Amino acid sequence: MSGLLGTNAPMLSDVNLLLQILIFFLLVVGSGFGKRKTRSSLHIHRRIMPLVVVLNAVSILLVMGPSLLLGFSYALEEFVSMGFPLTLLHHSIGLAAEILGAVLIFKKFGKVRTWMQLTLSLWIVTFALGAFFYIVYFIGH
Repeated sequence: MSGLLGTNAPMLSDVNLLLQILIFFLLVVGSGFGKRKTRSSLHIHRRIMPLVVVLNAVSILLVMGPSLLLGFSYALEEFVSMGFPLTLLHHSIGLAAEILGAVLIFKKFGKVRTWMQLTLSLWIVTFALGAFFYIVYFIGH
């Protein structure tokens, strides 16, 4: 057991998982403030959501992006496993959520609420897939 959380995960993966849980919590709280639609709740929503996008971008650049690139080299050797295609799906959906989140922060367009709901849905799916992979790769082995 080498991980911070007592699993087989590297410490960096454990730290990233904890960061993702924090990001998910902030995302849910920020969404709740956005749904209230009062002046003060929208102010809090507009402060939380950029923080979510920035924290996630840091995680993508420092942990998940390099992990995906490392995964490509393993995938060339053993593409038979479903692990890599599902990981690639996780990364693709997550990248779409991150890009949409960044666009929504910097530019408002069309029916913003619909785009925010789509982004939230993509983020939830990505978080669930990431948690699933953590469990499979680091706890299930």
